[in-house]
Amino acid sequence: MNTLTLPAWAHPHTDLTGRTALVVGGAGGVGEGVVRALLDAGARVVAAGRSSTRLDELASRLRSPRLHTTVLDALAEDLDQAVSALAAEHGGFDAVVVSVASWGDQGRKPLLALTDAEWDALVAANQTSVFRLYRALVPHLGVDGVLVQLNGLSADLPFPWAGGVALTAAATKSLTRTLAAELAGRGPRIYEVILGVVRTRARQFAGVDDPRGIEGAEVGIHLAELVAGSSPLTGAALHYFVDKAAGPSGSAPERP
Repeated sequence: MNTLTLPAWAHPHTDLTGRTALVVGGAGGVGEGVVRALLDAGARVVAAGRSSTRLDELASRLRSPRLHTTVLDALAEDLDQAVSALAAEHGGFDAVVVSVASWGDQGRKPLLALTDAEWDALVAANQTSVFRLYRALVPHLGVDGVLVQLNGLSADLPFPWAGGVALTAAATKSLTRTLAAELAGRGPRIYEVILGVVRTRARQFAGVDDPRGIEGAEVGIHLAELVAGSSPLTGAALHYFVDKAAGPSGSAPERP
């Protein structure tokens, strides 16, 4: 795995040696970049996801002795037991990154055209899954631990023809900020990071890649700084990373 080139806004010496991070959705487009950056900072990383094939492919690409993979389904009945066993296996976690989202199978359609089944599936995949992960994982993070949810701008903006995606993004933003307020000073640090367009392998394959977009590894560099406590945004629960050159910010981007 090649060493990453740090963007101009990054802290030059982020060291996570000796720390263990769990990345749920680690084989996804954004998650892979996060995994790569955390490994580059010296962390031991457990990448979790539902597809053993994608996890195996991730491990093959990154080839790091500090990378471990595991199948984890946020909607499984035995999630709490699976997380407890995973924490015991790896000696607990210093950081957890939740990078899960689904567009569903309904395609682009008006909000009120969604069937009950399509609505239920979107809520389960994008909202219930995050809630269940928080409930299972927070007890395994100490007061010095870090929990981050990665979200998209649809959490803040109307998203015509994909209303179910936007509504669940807004709900998990509220969920994460509420948890941050409840645990402030009494539990792990909780962060909501809202992202602009991220360059992913899937977007490249689909022919819609935009070089102006954020790299997944750049997202991971920011998260590594949060875990290390070296980011200037460490004290803020809500972050926006929309402008590649400017880097992460504690303020929402201006809307045209």
